[in-house]
Amino acid sequence: MFFGSYQYTLDDKGRLVIPSKMRLESGPILFAMRGFESCISLFTQQTFAQLVQQVNTYDFNQAKVRQYLRTALASVIELPIDDHGRIQIPQETLKQFKLEKNVKIIGMNDHIELWNASMWDEYQSDAASQFEEHAANLSKK
Repeated sequence: MFFGSYQYTLDDKGRLVIPSKMRLESGPILFAMRGFESCISLFTQQTFAQLVQQVNTYDFNQAKVRQYLRTALASVIELPIDDHGRIQIPQETLKQFKLEKNVKIIGMNDHIELWNASMWDEYQSDAASQFEEHAANLSKK
C-alpha cells in the first residue's frame, strides 16, 4: 500500500529518487502510464498486471473504449529502479507532464503518482476545499 506525499527533485538527467518506503513495496521495475489530472501514474509489476486484466474486460467494439485504451496503453513506459533508488524519466515524458525540478510523489494505495509540484499544490488546494462534500458522496465500486 502506497500513501503519503513527498517533495523530491529531478536531476538534470531526468532521474528521480523513489522514497525508500515506496521502493520497499515497488520491486525492481515500475510501469509509468498517463494518469488523471495531468499526473503520471506508476504501477508495480503486480498492479500493472491487474490493470491489464481489467482492461481485457472492456468492450473493444466501443469507440470510447478503443480511444481510452490507445491513449493509456501507448503512454506506458517501463522504468527500472537503479542501484541508487532512482528511475529515469524520458525527456519527452517530462515535457508532456510538465515535470520540472520540483516534483510531488503521492501514494495512492495501489499506485504512485508523480506531479509537477506547483500543479499539485493548486489541485490539492481545490480538492481540500471540497473534502467533506466529496467524502459525503463517496460510493463503492
